Amino acid sequence: MRLFAAVLLLSTATPALAASFDTAPRLNPASADEAKANCDQFLNEAVRLRTAFETGKPTGAYATAHEFDEIQRFLDDGGNDAGMLAEIAPDDARRNAGRACQARASDAQDALYLSVPAYKRLKTIDGKRLDAAGQVALTRALGQYDRNGVSRDEATRAKVTALKSRINELGIEFDKAIADGRKTVTAKPEDLAGLPADFIAAHKPGADGLVTISTDYPDLGPVMSYAQNEDLRKRLYFANLTRAYPGNDAILTELFAKRDELAKLLGRPDFATLALEDKMIGTPTKAREFLAQIDTAAKDAATRDFGKMQARYALFNPGGQINPWSTGYVQQLIRKEAYTVDPQEVRQYFAYNNVRDGILQWTRDLFGVEIKPWKTATWDPSVEPYEMYQDGKLIGQFYFDTHPRPGKYNHANVVPIRMGITGRQIPTFALVTNFPAGDHTTGLMEHRDVETFLHEYGHLIHGIFAGQQNWEGANPFNIEWDFVEAPSQMLENWVWDYGTLSKFAVDKNGKTIPKDLVERMNKARYFAEAYGDRRQLGLSNISLGFHSGPPQADLSAEARELDRPYTFMPYPEGTHMQDSFGHLSGYSAFYYTYMWSKAIAVDMYSRFEKDGLRNTKTAAAYRAAVLAPGSSKPAAELVSGFLGRPLSVEAYKARLAKGN
Repeated sequence: MRLFAAVLLLSTATPALAASFDTAPRLNPASADEAKANCDQFLNEAVRLRTAFETGKPTGAYATAHEFDEIQRFLDDGGNDAGMLAEIAPDDARRNAGRACQARASDAQDALYLSVPAYKRLKTIDGKRLDAAGQVALTRALGQYDRNGVSRDEATRAKVTALKSRINELGIEFDKAIADGRKTVTAKPEDLAGLPADFIAAHKPGADGLVTISTDYPDLGPVMSYAQNEDLRKRLYFANLTRAYPGNDAILTELFAKRDELAKLLGRPDFATLALEDKMIGTPTKAREFLAQIDTAAKDAATRDFGKMQARYALFNPGGQINPWSTGYVQQLIRKEAYTVDPQEVRQYFAYNNVRDGILQWTRDLFGVEIKPWKTATWDPSVEPYEMYQDGKLIGQFYFDTHPRPGKYNHANVVPIRMGITGRQIPTFALVTNFPAGDHTTGLMEHRDVETFLHEYGHLIHGIFAGQQNWEGANPFNIEWDFVEAPSQMLENWVWDYGTLSKFAVDKNGKTIPKDLVERMNKARYFAEAYGDRRQLGLSNISLGFHSGPPQADLSAEARELDRPYTFMPYPEGTHMQDSFGHLSGYSAFYYTYMWSKAIAVDMYSRFEKDGLRNTKTAAAYRAAVLAPGSSKPAAELVSGFLGRPLSVEAYKARLAKGN
């Protein structure tokens, strides 16, 4: 998941101060000029409120907190609208207007958290006068001020402001270059042998007799998994790992240098130390210890499965060493031959329309909510809006923008539009993905895409179920960042459950997916999981390493060296993965989040395994203990509240041994 700037402060149920304009989301402006005007309204109001707060008289704890929250609310709402626009707008002008507003909102956020008068006034709050959730939010906010260097002299604060502004600009430039870095390769029609029939039908030869294939996810995944032609896989692999090169190398070099300079200016040895201070794991040393711990648990299984891949590759390339562009293809061959699981057979049961309806019904059944179509305007005819109700009361609104179109964000994420505040604001989110549209003729999905759908949708329902807060700072995306993926990763398990799949997974003739096929899928599930997790460890180490000092002269060589301890196949010369590794912008040093969250997810899932996946009492307990509190408690307390014990990585270690 990719998240935009999360809400950092707090709110109360006190009625909002009246704004001079309608604060409803602005998701479909008619032009770039209108988008800028919308941004101006939100950010100008935030500046007005900040100025009033800085010069305000001492008031009670709740009143002071509420005044501060109003500043944050306008910054967030304007920034969230801009984030949506950057992802879904139909033209470059409006997408660029969204990115520009994101940069301005980030700068305004930094200015707020470097304001000495605002900090001093916030410090007057007696935390004991607030409830427990308010105390947590206040502590986090004051910590953010300290990490920004608010107590430093004026000259230092000015340097911090300039550095953070440039860092924001560089991050947006980096993301834009990736979005614009689409590459294509061409192939003869016969080179598509092995690919699904619907893929071939959708890729007709051009006037030159050649088929064009892009690095977009809907093309990349199938080719790397099914194309028998190794040269095609290789060319697309290199195209994908040279997107945004060399331009993003210069951007990253400056980004890493500015982050390192900022950390040292604030008295930290490196940016990784600064970035991990407010995370569950706490320090880079503990993060590296975690990576080593998981590597020890995964290495034997990963080595065994890599050996199987090498042996299978040698059958059609005698004496050859398997390469990175063949691992996905060989893995699906092994699953087909050793586990009798043919991904192309499996996908016949996963038409998009059925998957969508099945996931919505799963939510109704497990959590006891009602979901209805929402009659509201959308930014594209393909977008599907919904509302969620609990006992007849509206508790959330959301959009499914799930199909590809030119210029749209080309991976999968959930975008917060409005955070939920009890009595003031309905939580609203958008699921932005790129799945095929339609029925069994046009909309067949890979099972891994169904898993991705439920994962990202899990972030959405987390936002809705946690959207009944009295304190905005308790919203779920303000939780420690290395926990935020755990609830969604846990939900992925349901798409491996026959009882769940049998509700919606049917072929074109209406036949339900066979139980024995799901059983075989589960046996094959753990093959190469440890291998894949070691790949995640490599990416985590790249993320940490790039932020553990000033940048090296050759970023591609540095990425290969940082990845080397965890890989069986180093990135080949001529690839530059860092330039399209989008998490280096938003996640910076803490890409380890995915592995850390996965370990927590497996631990939480152990209770469902014991109680039953369709046990509504357990689901209610999970919703109440983990989802509904948002970030009103530290993440470790949410987990222990659900499990009845502290979190542990032992369940995850046991899972890594399941591959056979």
